[in-house]
Amino acid sequence: MSLTIIIILIISGILVGFINTLSAGGTTISIALYLALGIPAQITNAINRVGVLLQNGFASYLFYRKNLINYKHLILYSLPLLVGALFGSLIAINIDEKIFNICFAIVLLLMVVFLFIETKATSKQEKPLTLKNYLIVCPLFLITGFYGGFVQAGTGFLLIAVVGSVLGYDLIKTTAIKNTLMFAYTIVAMAVFLFRGGIETKYWIYALIHSFGNLIGSYIAAHYALKKGTQFIKIVIICVVVLIALNLLGVLDMQLFFKNFVN
Repeated sequence: MSLTIIIILIISGILVGFINTLSAGGTTISIALYLALGIPAQITNAINRVGVLLQNGFASYLFYRKNLINYKHLILYSLPLLVGALFGSLIAINIDEKIFNICFAIVLLLMVVFLFIETKATSKQEKPLTLKNYLIVCPLFLITGFYGGFVQAGTGFLLIAVVGSVLGYDLIKTTAIKNTLMFAYTIVAMAVFLFRGGIETKYWIYALIHSFGNLIGSYIAAHYALKKGTQFIKIVIICVVVLIALNLLGVLDMQLFFKNFVN
């Protein structure tokens, strides 16, 4: 691994961590980089979880110290999410690679829609954890978990929508719960990918170096929570998502372009 690639992994990781802390969807940049380095889509889908795990684990710890999470409720909400993540991950590792590439491309393009939908947490009153409300929200968490286990990219948007809009949590609590739930289901997804094996050690090293940048970006965003520049970030993510999808569908050859760039 060259010094140039290490620098690119760290710098892009900082950007991803910064974006994900402010909103969601930054992992599309990680995916673009991994694919450009010539890493197969299914392996990219696996190692991409390393940064998600570490970054959300770090954020969850910070929220835990501030006592912003009701863990009794969180455990109950996480159950359908974890079940969905398990099944989504199992399908992701067993599906044919060509079919996965097409599904991956379609899902990433659909993410553009989420970028134009305001999923801000509302200021409505929190809904109590009753059996009725739990049965209503369970299918939503199950679907979100399945999506996250299968692809991961953009799951934060879905969780913000469910936790903020459906459950009525304020912005701070929504962010706290989103990060903690993502940390929880990523453990399940990572376990599935690790149990399956077949991924070379060098790819995990790429992910760890990139994750180091994630943590730096997360730290910067947490301490300098800038409110401006959101539209610019959305434009960047949209461009990245479109390029990834076109690359997966064989319309563009991003790998060739980036190989020339890093060499």
